Amino acid sequence: MRERAGVKPKDIAARLDWYNSKLTRVEKGELMVSAAEVEELLRMFEVNDAGEADRLRTLAKEARRRDRPARVPDWAATYVALESAATEIKSYDAELVHGALQTETYARAILSDPLDDTRDVEPAVAERVERGSRILDGEGPSTWCVLGEAALYREVGGRDALREQLEHLRCAARKPNVALQVIPFSAGQHIGLGSSFVVLHLTEPVATYAYLEGLTGSDYLDKPSHTSQYVRAFDTLRAAAASERETLRMLENRIEDLA
Repeated sequence: MRERAGVKPKDIAARLDWYNSKLTRVEKGELMVSAAEVEELLRMFEVNDAGEADRLRTLAKEARRRDRPARVPDWAATYVALESAATEIKSYDAELVHGALQTETYARAILSDPLDDTRDVEPAVAERVERGSRILDGEGPSTWCVLGEAALYREVGGRDALREQLEHLRCAARKPNVALQVIPFSAGQHIGLGSSFVVLHLTEPVATYAYLEGLTGSDYLDKPSHTSQYVRAFDTLRAAAASERETLRMLENRIEDLA
Protein backbone atom coordinates (compact mmCIF):
# COMPACT_ATOMS: atom_id res chain seq x y z
CA MET A 1 0.00 0.00 0.00
CA ARG A 2 2.84 2.38 0.87
CA GLU A 3 4.63 1.77 -2.41
CA ARG A 4 1.40 2.05 -4.40
CA ALA A 5 0.66 5.41 -2.77
CA GLY A 6 4.21 6.65 -3.26
CA VAL A 7 4.61 7.51 0.42
CA LYS A 8 8.20 7.87 1.61
CA PRO A 9 9.37 6.17 4.83
CA LYS A 10 10.60 9.50 6.17
CA ASP A 11 7.08 10.93 5.83
CA ILE A 12 5.63 8.09 7.93
CA ALA A 13 8.35 8.48 10.54
CA ALA A 14 7.62 12.18 10.80
CA ARG A 15 3.81 11.79 10.92
CA LEU A 16 3.78 8.97 13.50
CA ASP A 17 6.89 10.10 15.39
CA TRP A 18 8.61 6.76 14.73
CA TYR A 19 12.36 6.22 14.97
CA ASN A 20 14.07 5.72 11.61
CA SER A 21 14.12 1.92 11.48
CA LYS A 22 10.67 1.27 12.97
CA LEU A 23 8.86 1.23 9.61
CA THR A 24 11.26 -1.41 8.31
CA ARG A 25 10.62 -3.57 11.36
CA VAL A 26 6.85 -3.13 11.03
CA GLU A 27 6.90 -4.09 7.35
CA LYS A 28 9.02 -7.18 8.16
CA GLY A 29 6.48 -8.24 10.79
CA GLU A 30 8.82 -7.71 13.75
CA LEU A 31 6.77 -4.97 15.42
CA MET A 32 3.04 -4.46 15.85
CA VAL A 33 1.09 -1.26 15.15
CA SER A 34 -1.72 0.18 17.23
CA ALA A 35 -5.25 0.67 15.94
CA ALA A 36 -4.71 4.44 15.84
CA GLU A 37 -1.51 4.01 13.83
CA VAL A 38 -3.33 1.78 11.35
CA GLU A 39 -5.97 4.46 10.81
CA GLU A 40 -3.29 7.07 10.19
CA LEU A 41 -1.52 4.80 7.72
CA LEU A 42 -4.79 4.20 5.86
CA ARG A 43 -5.22 7.96 5.51
CA MET A 44 -1.64 8.44 4.32
CA PHE A 45 -1.98 5.61 1.81
CA GLU A 46 -5.34 7.03 0.62
CA VAL A 47 -7.04 3.63 0.93
CA ASN A 48 -10.60 4.31 -0.21
CA ASP A 49 -11.72 0.72 -0.68
CA ALA A 50 -13.66 -0.24 2.47
CA GLY A 51 -12.94 -3.95 2.07
CA GLU A 52 -9.20 -3.40 1.71
CA ALA A 53 -9.15 -1.06 4.71
CA ASP A 54 -11.09 -3.51 6.88
CA ARG A 55 -8.77 -6.33 5.87
CA LEU A 56 -5.75 -4.35 7.07
CA ARG A 57 -7.51 -3.48 10.33
CA THR A 58 -8.30 -7.16 10.88
CA LEU A 59 -4.73 -8.24 10.14
CA ALA A 60 -3.35 -5.67 12.56
CA LYS A 61 -5.81 -6.76 15.27
CA GLU A 62 -4.86 -10.43 14.79
CA ALA A 63 -1.17 -9.54 14.89
CA ARG A 64 -1.59 -7.69 18.19
CA ARG A 65 -3.55 -10.62 19.62
CA ARG A 66 -0.80 -13.07 18.68
CA ASP A 67 2.03 -10.85 19.81
CA ARG A 68 3.66 -11.83 23.10
CA PRO A 69 7.18 -11.65 24.52
CA ALA A 70 9.28 -14.26 22.74
CA ARG A 71 11.10 -16.81 24.87
CA VAL A 72 13.35 -17.85 22.01
CA PRO A 73 16.45 -16.22 20.47
CA ASP A 74 15.70 -13.03 18.54
CA TRP A 75 16.51 -14.73 15.23
CA ALA A 76 13.93 -17.46 15.92
CA ALA A 77 11.16 -15.17 17.19
CA THR A 78 9.88 -14.48 13.68
CA TYR A 79 9.45 -18.22 13.10
CA VAL A 80 7.36 -18.60 16.25
CA ALA A 81 5.10 -15.77 15.06
CA LEU A 82 4.77 -17.29 11.58
CA GLU A 83 4.02 -20.73 12.98
CA SER A 84 1.26 -19.31 15.17
CA ALA A 85 -0.32 -17.76 12.06
CA ALA A 86 0.15 -20.77 9.78
CA THR A 87 -2.72 -22.96 8.64
CA GLU A 88 -0.35 -25.65 7.30
CA ILE A 89 3.03 -26.74 8.62
CA LYS A 90 5.29 -29.10 6.70
CA SER A 91 8.44 -30.18 8.50
CA TYR A 92 11.34 -32.39 7.47
CA ASP A 93 14.30 -33.42 9.63
CA ALA A 94 16.58 -36.41 9.21
CA GLU A 95 17.53 -36.76 12.88
CA LEU A 96 15.30 -34.73 15.18
CA VAL A 97 11.61 -34.46 15.98
CA HIS A 98 9.96 -31.20 14.89
CA GLY A 99 10.16 -28.64 17.72
CA ALA A 100 6.43 -28.28 18.31
CA LEU A 101 6.05 -32.07 18.66
CA GLN A 102 8.85 -32.45 21.19
CA THR A 103 8.23 -33.52 24.77
CA GLU A 104 9.46 -31.31 27.57
CA THR A 105 12.41 -33.62 28.36
CA TYR A 106 13.42 -34.01 24.70
CA ALA A 107 13.18 -30.23 24.13
CA ARG A 108 15.26 -29.50 27.22
CA ALA A 109 18.02 -31.79 25.97
CA ILE A 110 17.97 -30.17 22.51
CA LEU A 111 17.97 -26.62 23.84
CA SER A 112 20.70 -27.13 26.45
CA ASP A 113 23.87 -25.48 25.17
CA PRO A 114 27.10 -27.32 26.08
CA LEU A 115 28.99 -24.15 25.17
CA ASP A 116 27.01 -22.07 27.67
CA ASP A 117 25.74 -23.96 30.71
CA THR A 118 24.67 -20.71 32.39
CA ARG A 119 21.79 -20.06 29.97
CA ASP A 120 18.31 -20.67 31.35
CA VAL A 121 16.58 -22.90 28.79
CA GLU A 122 13.32 -23.32 30.71
CA PRO A 123 11.49 -20.39 29.04
CA ALA A 124 12.32 -21.80 25.59
CA VAL A 125 11.27 -25.30 26.70
CA ALA A 126 7.93 -23.93 27.89
CA GLU A 127 7.54 -22.14 24.54
CA ARG A 128 7.92 -25.38 22.62
CA VAL A 129 5.50 -27.27 24.81
CA GLU A 130 2.96 -24.47 24.43
CA ARG A 131 3.34 -24.52 20.64
CA GLY A 132 2.82 -28.27 20.67
CA SER A 133 -0.37 -27.91 22.69
CA ARG A 134 -1.75 -25.60 20.01
CA ILE A 135 -1.09 -28.17 17.28
CA LEU A 136 -2.50 -31.10 19.26
CA ASP A 137 -5.59 -29.44 20.72
CA GLY A 138 -7.72 -30.69 17.83
CA GLU A 139 -8.14 -27.31 16.20
CA GLY A 140 -4.53 -26.61 15.34
CA PRO A 141 -3.00 -26.20 11.88
CA SER A 142 -2.67 -29.13 9.48
CA THR A 143 0.77 -30.52 10.28
CA TRP A 144 2.81 -32.91 8.15
CA CYS A 145 6.08 -34.20 9.61
CA VAL A 146 8.56 -36.34 7.73
CA LEU A 147 11.40 -37.79 9.80
CA GLY A 148 14.46 -39.77 8.95
CA GLU A 149 14.57 -43.16 10.66
CA ALA A 150 17.61 -41.92 12.59
CA ALA A 151 15.23 -39.81 14.70
CA LEU A 152 13.82 -43.06 16.10
CA TYR A 153 17.27 -44.13 17.28
CA ARG A 154 19.09 -40.99 18.41
CA GLU A 155 18.76 -41.10 22.20
CA VAL A 156 18.24 -37.39 22.80
CA GLY A 157 18.12 -36.93 26.56
CA GLY A 158 18.75 -40.63 27.09
CA ARG A 159 16.96 -43.90 26.40
CA ASP A 160 13.92 -43.19 28.58
CA ALA A 161 13.53 -39.70 27.13
CA LEU A 162 13.54 -41.11 23.61
CA ARG A 163 10.92 -43.69 24.50
CA GLU A 164 8.71 -40.97 26.02
CA GLN A 165 9.20 -38.88 22.88
CA LEU A 166 8.21 -41.71 20.56
CA GLU A 167 5.13 -42.44 22.66
CA HIS A 168 4.22 -38.76 22.33
CA LEU A 169 4.69 -38.97 18.55
CA ARG A 170 2.45 -42.03 18.44
CA CYS A 171 -0.32 -40.06 20.13
CA ALA A 172 0.27 -37.03 17.90
CA ALA A 173 0.09 -39.16 14.75
CA ARG A 174 -3.44 -40.18 15.66
CA LYS A 175 -4.69 -36.60 15.73
CA PRO A 176 -6.87 -35.69 12.72
CA ASN A 177 -4.73 -32.69 11.80
CA VAL A 178 -1.33 -34.45 12.08
CA ALA A 179 0.33 -36.70 9.50
CA LEU A 180 3.59 -38.42 10.42
CA GLN A 181 5.84 -40.40 8.08
CA VAL A 182 9.30 -41.87 8.53
CA ILE A 183 11.84 -42.36 5.75
CA PRO A 184 13.44 -45.76 6.46
CA PHE A 185 17.17 -46.32 6.14
CA SER A 186 16.36 -48.74 3.33
CA ALA A 187 15.11 -45.86 1.17
CA GLY A 188 18.74 -45.03 0.45
CA GLN A 189 19.64 -41.62 -0.93
CA HIS A 190 16.93 -38.97 -1.23
CA ILE A 191 16.57 -35.26 -1.82
CA GLY A 192 16.54 -34.34 1.86
CA LEU A 193 19.88 -35.83 2.85
CA GLY A 194 22.04 -33.32 4.71
CA SER A 195 19.26 -30.79 5.23
CA SER A 196 16.22 -29.94 7.29
CA PHE A 197 13.50 -27.36 6.67
CA VAL A 198 9.99 -26.24 7.46
CA VAL A 199 7.41 -24.94 4.97
CA LEU A 200 4.71 -22.68 6.40
CA HIS A 201 1.52 -21.85 4.52
CA LEU A 202 -0.54 -18.85 5.66
CA THR A 203 -3.98 -17.98 4.36
CA GLU A 204 -4.41 -14.53 5.91
CA PRO A 205 -2.48 -13.00 4.25
CA VAL A 206 -1.80 -15.67 1.63
CA ALA A 207 1.90 -16.49 1.84
CA THR A 208 4.34 -19.40 1.89
CA TYR A 209 7.66 -19.42 3.71
CA ALA A 210 10.51 -21.90 3.78
CA TYR A 211 12.42 -21.76 7.07
CA LEU A 212 15.98 -23.00 7.55
CA GLU A 213 17.80 -22.88 10.86
CA GLY A 214 21.47 -23.04 11.83
CA LEU A 215 23.46 -22.78 15.04
CA THR A 216 23.41 -19.00 15.31
CA GLY A 217 20.78 -17.83 12.88
CA SER A 218 18.02 -18.67 10.47
CA ASP A 219 16.83 -17.89 6.98
CA TYR A 220 13.32 -17.23 5.66
CA LEU A 221 12.62 -17.70 1.96
CA ASP A 222 9.39 -16.32 0.53
CA LYS A 223 10.02 -15.95 -3.20
CA PRO A 224 8.01 -18.50 -5.21
CA SER A 225 11.17 -19.54 -7.05
CA HIS A 226 12.51 -20.80 -3.70
CA THR A 227 9.38 -21.91 -1.84
CA SER A 228 8.07 -23.92 -4.79
CA GLN A 229 11.26 -25.99 -4.73
CA TYR A 230 10.85 -26.73 -1.03
CA VAL A 231 7.21 -27.68 -1.51
CA ARG A 232 8.20 -30.07 -4.31
CA ALA A 233 11.04 -31.45 -2.20
CA PHE A 234 8.65 -32.11 0.67
CA ASP A 235 6.22 -33.91 -1.61
CA THR A 236 9.10 -36.04 -2.89
CA LEU A 237 10.13 -36.87 0.67
CA ARG A 238 6.58 -37.92 1.55
CA ALA A 239 6.56 -40.23 -1.46
CA ALA A 240 9.86 -41.79 -0.36
CA ALA A 241 8.69 -42.26 3.23
CA ALA A 242 6.77 -45.15 4.72
CA SER A 243 3.00 -44.74 4.81
CA GLU A 244 1.38 -43.33 7.93
CA ARG A 245 0.21 -46.83 8.90
CA GLU A 246 3.67 -48.33 8.39
CA THR A 247 5.18 -45.42 10.31
CA LEU A 248 2.97 -46.24 13.30
CA ARG A 249 4.18 -49.82 13.11
CA MET A 250 7.80 -48.61 13.09
CA LEU A 251 7.07 -46.45 16.13
CA GLU A 252 5.46 -49.35 17.96
CA ASN A 253 8.43 -51.61 17.27
CA ARG A 254 10.95 -49.02 18.38
CA ILE A 255 9.01 -48.23 21.57
CA GLU A 256 9.03 -51.94 22.41
CA ASP A 257 12.78 -52.09 21.77
CA LEU A 258 13.30 -49.26 24.25
CA ALA A 259 11.15 -50.80 26.99
